[in-house]
Amino acid sequence: MSFQWTENLAVGVELMDEQHKELFQRVNAFVEAVAQNKESVFVEELIKNLESYIETHLTLEETYMKQYDYDEEDTEAHLKQHKTLRTNFQRLKTEYQRKGSSKDLNQKLQEHLCNWLITHVSKIDKKLGDYL
Repeated sequence: MSFQWTENLAVGVELMDEQHKELFQRVNAFVEAVAQNKESVFVEELIKNLESYIETHLTLEETYMKQYDYDEEDTEAHLKQHKTLRTNFQRLKTEYQRKGSSKDLNQKLQEHLCNWLITHVSKIDKKLGDYL
């Protein structure tokens, strides 16, 4: 499955949009590597890079929310979404490390990462972007 960032996902904050584009590329590369049953060393490197970039991006958003006094209730909901991503990513990473590539893992990656990312950016991040 290939999924791409599109202009309708723009949140209007240049750095967030650039990071979203990069995040989409990295998630897509990870999903495709698992689907194509690439060498584990290659996939492990993608996982490491994706995990690092997820943290970089989520930290940026969390910094913006704090720095610009984002609504407390909206911040709490947003942080809960970030926690869900971190938890799901760790679960998928562990599954890959234990079992390697599989059709089941690829489906989970698409459901948990791709769908989460599209939904999160198009709803939660756009709301933050509007505020900023």
